[in-house]
Amino acid sequence: MTRPVWNKLAHKRGELLSRDLAPDVHAERWARRYDGQVGELNRWVDHVRDTTYENLPYLDPASAGQGARVLVLLQDPSGEAEEGSGFVSRHNNDPTAHNTYIAADRAKLDQDIALHWNVVPWWVANPAKPVRSLEKEAVRAQPYLVALLEMLDPAPSEVVLLGKPAARAWTRLVRAGLPEGLREATVARAPHPSPLVYPRIDAATGRANGDLIVEAMRMAGQRARGEKARPAAGGPAGRRRPF
Repeated sequence: MTRPVWNKLAHKRGELLSRDLAPDVHAERWARRYDGQVGELNRWVDHVRDTTYENLPYLDPASAGQGARVLVLLQDPSGEAEEGSGFVSRHNNDPTAHNTYIAADRAKLDQDIALHWNVVPWWVANPAKPVRSLEKEAVRAQPYLVALLEMLDPAPSEVVLLGKPAARAWTRLVRAGLPEGLREATVARAPHPSPLVYPRIDAATGRANGDLIVEAMRMAGQRARGEKARPAAGGPAGRRRPF
């Protein structure tokens, strides 16, 4: 049975990452997975796979061509990331990736300066594993997140945390001690781009969750490019901490 196209923007632009729906695009990206700085990170992904027996998707080699100036952190990969593409990417064929790509496009956050990852690098709800909680897996995964952050050179100057689990994981990291290169990074918090959250209105501000995500990404991208970041009316999304 053919899978539906969820990420219509990636599909329209010929960027959809799906073994089934866009095999040529996927094959080209797969062949590049060990290229450049992201390739070094993906060799580390192989090591984590071998030592944890978890099936981690790779980082997208189309990301961070000019360095990972903006790190976008979510909670954990979807089943589509594991089975549909094998990558963590805004080009994946799932609704969350579609919303992330829409928001990044509106924010003018170019993929060339951004890197997308998850605080838990493996799929928590994997049916091949016993039932697991996201919070416990985030604690278990913390050393691997630290290891990844320490490999980013230069370190990101901007971090965008999408969703409560990512925000809580970052708080634990701060308490434990961030890698030195990230201690001066600007951190923004915004809602998760899942289809259940993205279209809703944020009760604290009266603004659409999608707009808060766009604003956090837009300001992070502006600061990373050395531009003056101007918040929209209602204040910057990065100052609020309910997520």
